[in-house]
Formats: sequence, structure tokens, C-alpha cells
Amino acid sequence: MKRGVKGLLLLFLVVSNISAESPTFDGEKAFTYLLDQTNMGPRNPGSKGHQTCIEWLINIGDNWADSVVVQPFTGFNPFGGKGIELINIIYRFNPNYPQRIFLSAHFDTRPIADYDSKDRFSPILGANDGASGVAVLLHLSELFSNNPPPVGVDIIFWDGEDLGRQNNLEEFCQGSRFYSQNPIKPVPEKGIVIDMIGDADLQIYYELYSLQFAPHMLQEIWTLAKNLGYADVFIPKPGQMVYDDHVPLSLHGIPTIDIIDFQYPNASRNYWHTHEDTPDKCSPESLKIVGDVLLTWIFMQE
Repeated sequence: MKRGVKGLLLLFLVVSNISAESPTFDGEKAFTYLLDQTNMGPRNPGSKGHQTCIEWLINIGDNWADSVVVQPFTGFNPFGGKGIELINIIYRFNPNYPQRIFLSAHFDTRPIADYDSKDRFSPILGANDGASGVAVLLHLSELFSNNPPPVGVDIIFWDGEDLGRQNNLEEFCQGSRFYSQNPIKPVPEKGIVIDMIGDADLQIYYELYSLQFAPHMLQEIWTLAKNLGYADVFIPKPGQMVYDDHVPLSLHGIPTIDIIDFQYPNASRNYWHTHEDTPDKCSPESLKIVGDVLLTWIFMQE
């Protein structure tokens, strides 16, 4: 009985908070930002699409963010065996606030289709694995530009996340690894990575590194999703262990969770790291669900 009353009270507070303070996330609008990226073609480092995407993200940030910080660095291209120029892009909202959190996604795409049976050595389009997370963050940034969040927020676009060979984890997550060793001050106290959240068949379980690094934040997000009516998407059960950008960040003292649907589209079929990772496999509804949860979570911070 008490649990039911408490749950209803929390739901009332969440709904009240949305209507009173925070704007509304538009999944269709976010989806246009996904299409903008895929229209650039593959965005693997060193490609024309990669450079186009960098310029596009910086220009958007100049219009919406309070400030934009670019963090260039030299990464390693294991497929070419040499250094490659990479860049993290950071939108700062309320840049002078000492209390900061971050939301992040990688904008680069896979340089090879290593899980495809055809054309394995060509770069993928990365509609879900890359563009979906960026699309959600861009629309959140658009909303923050007119509705300042109650705390300092960094929106971070990581480079070089997918620039690695299978079974060589140290070659992946190059942008977040560089940032974790060279953080932009004031350093956020915690954060969230979103990855592969555009899947039209969206089911997000607890990612196991996240459960290890930041269990309270993980449970907070899943409880919030349930109270927003998304219990069928944010499923509070252990899923897979995925080495993603949250790992180097957490290991260097910034507790971070990963919101990811790694079974794309489901357990019996795979579009991940294939040429099937195209916009028709993604949906505005999935972007809206994740956007709603993150937007509400941000406006609940104090």
C-alpha cells in the first residue's frame, strides 16, 4: 500500500516537473538530425563525411550553446597503422556553474563493416551506431538554448569511439579516453553516454559496467523511465557488458552510465557494424523515449 502511494506521488512530481519547468522533446525533430548526419555519408575519421560533421556540429553549437569547446588530439588509426587527427566537441550550458553533469554520444562511425557478409572493408552509414545518440543530444541542446537547465550541463560529442579492431579494446573510445586524462574544467561530477538508442525495436537493459560503476544513477534513470510510462523499454534487468565511452571516464573518476540497446534489432538478428545500419531501422519514437527521460532527469537536478 505504501509503495503504491509513493509511486503515485513520484509520478505526480515527475509530471508536474515536466509541465511546470521543462520543455517537450520532439522525436520527429530529433529524427531530422539523424537524417542530416546520414546524408553526409559515413563519418569515419579521415573521411569527407567526418570533416563535414565536425563543421556542422561546431556551427550548431555556436548558435545554441553558451560556449563551445573543441578538444583536438592525435589518435591512432589501427587500420592504417598511423596517427590520425580527432576532435571532441563540447557544448557548455551555464558554463560558470561549478556543479556540472554531462550527456554524451560518439559522432564517428565504423570504418569497416566487420559483421557484414558483403563489402566488409567499406565504412558503414551508422544511423543507429552514431547518428541516433547525436540526434538526441542536438535536440536537447536546441531545447536548452531557450530553456536553461537548472545546473551546468556539458553536451559532449566523442570522436574515435569506433576506431578499433575487434578484441583490441584499447583502440576504441579514443575521444573519451583522451578527455578522461585531460578533462575540461570545471569537471562534471557524473554523466551519461547514449549509444545505439534509435533502434525501432528499442529495449534497454542495465549495462553491466554501468551497474558496477554507478548503480545508483542507473537505478535512478530506470525508475524515472518507469514513472514516465516507459517500463517496456527501460527494462530493469541485467543486460550485456559493453565496452563503451563510459568505461574510461568511470575509471578516471567521473561516474558514468551507458544507455544502450546493444541487441540491434534483437537477439536473433544483427545490424550492428553492418551496412544494414540505416535510417529505416530507426524510429522517432525511440529517440523521443530516450530524449524524454534525459530531459526530465536534467530538469530534476538541483
